[in-house]
Amino acid sequence: MTAQPLLSVRNLRTVFGTMQGDVTAVDDVSFDVSPGEVLGIVGESGSGKSVTALSIMGLLPQPPGRVAGGEILFQGRDLLKMPKSELRQLRGSAIGMIFQEPMTSLNPVFTIGDQITETIRVHERIGAAAARTRGIEMLARVGIPSPERRIDDFPHQLSGGMRQRVMIAMALSCSPKLLLADEPTTALDVTIQAQILDLLRDLQRELGMAIVIITHNMGVIAEFADRVAVMYAGRIAEEGTVDRIFDAPSHPYTVGLLSSTPDMLAEVPRLRTIPGALPSLYELPPGCRFAPRCARRIETCDAGRPAMLDLAPGHRAACIRATEGAAP
Repeated sequence: MTAQPLLSVRNLRTVFGTMQGDVTAVDDVSFDVSPGEVLGIVGESGSGKSVTALSIMGLLPQPPGRVAGGEILFQGRDLLKMPKSELRQLRGSAIGMIFQEPMTSLNPVFTIGDQITETIRVHERIGAAAARTRGIEMLARVGIPSPERRIDDFPHQLSGGMRQRVMIAMALSCSPKLLLADEPTTALDVTIQAQILDLLRDLQRELGMAIVIITHNMGVIAEFADRVAVMYAGRIAEEGTVDRIFDAPSHPYTVGLLSSTPDMLAEVPRLRTIPGALPSLYELPPGCRFAPRCARRIETCDAGRPAMLDLAPGHRAACIRATEGAAP
């Protein structure tokens, strides 16, 4: 018997109100995350990855953003129908989030200790001294040296890698069952990136939590995730296990992302690129949204939205030519 998903997103649709009318940033997105699983969501900037995460957390700026349809089930309960007070309690305790830019996510006028202990005290109702002790333990756990001294530092006194570790400590301070990591290695050098990923992997195994990691880096996906969902222009283009996606990509967009990723073992004189750019949310193509950039485009691609085709157990793609295999 298949275990119930920890997180189940069904037909999620998120829109933003503008002076020109509503624009849809996330359109009919569905995926599951099992307990202890790592799901990677990958795509170009503007694909809807971060908006999906903010929709799950209930942190969309309102106005102009709002969830216009779908379900977000966490342990079988719809977060969209949950009272705001209950959702606030769930955030930080059962669901944690690492935000994209730690320098802007951390409050510059409070010490990192103040910010970590606030999270702990809100959810666990313990005293200030006990919360500070827990905060020091969490800083040590994420590899920050001299945590007894560093806990009184302000964000600007820390390096980018240290600030990211503080964000991880805050997100994990109450041992959540699910962690949403939005570009956790952005703007970090490759050595620090590797350290952060190793840290997340170790903590994930230790705590047994599920992770949704959002990135534009296919290398991060290959290194860290169990399954991957490829997003393009607000929709999922392809979904499958990491092995299937890397060994047998079926959507031309996935093929393009992989072809534009450097391979240190291959002798390729020049990386291939994906021509064009993401479509404007105000002027989306009538059929497949990737069609204007696709080398395999045929007339039928403009006729209507392509359905998700099941290619193998757990592997599906939204391309009418997916069954033909990857393009050369």
